[in-house]
Amino acid sequence: MWLQLWKSSKKTTSFYLKCGAIFFFLILTILIVACGGTSNTGSADLGNPVVTVTIRLGDNNSSPTPALPAYSCGAWATNTSPATTAGSVNVYAKFVHNVNGNPEGVGGANAAASVEWPDGSTDSESATTTGDGLAVFSIPLKPVAINKIVLIQVTFSKTGVPSCSIPQAAYFTIVISSPTAGTKPSPTATGGATTTPTTTATPGSTPSPSPTTLPTPRPTKTPKPTPTPPH
Repeated sequence: MWLQLWKSSKKTTSFYLKCGAIFFFLILTILIVACGGTSNTGSADLGNPVVTVTIRLGDNNSSPTPALPAYSCGAWATNTSPATTAGSVNVYAKFVHNVNGNPEGVGGANAAASVEWPDGSTDSESATTTGDGLAVFSIPLKPVAINKIVLIQVTFSKTGVPSCSIPQAAYFTIVISSPTAGTKPSPTATGGATTTPTTTATPGSTPSPSPTTLPTPRPTKTPKPTPTPPH
């Protein structure tokens, strides 16, 4: 009986030893994997540090806004597409001085305008600015400007003041619409007679249609039969 108990306890002890060895092996494997992963992660962090971006507001690293020029000027046409070759187009030009961020007109300045026509010819106009820095030019129109751009360059000058040329030329173009084609006359009936257009021409002129009245046809009578006498 004791022998059987001893054999039974020996088998149980052997089973527990095997289970303990397996459990110890698993714990050891987990520790090795954990230590290895931590080591790799640490080396990866050292080789590839995390990139961070820091935005600082209020630093003086940005480009400053450019200041307004001390003197500036510009020009424009009051009508950029006149519909006639008669008359003129007014061109306004202004010369201003920047004083603490506020534009003030430069009065008494000489304004010289150069008108460049499409055929290559040029005209010159001059004016003097008013107290608010405004100069007005009256440009006579020419047929050469039909459907073509006319440019006006303006330069300001005054003693003791820097000269100023407009950065972009003023312009205008004469635009004349084509006339609508007329309709041909159609025959009309008047008083029972039909009128049809006929062409009459005079030397040196273009033939024009004129109405001609045709006579109204008279109704014809049917002849009556002649009676035959009895035999």
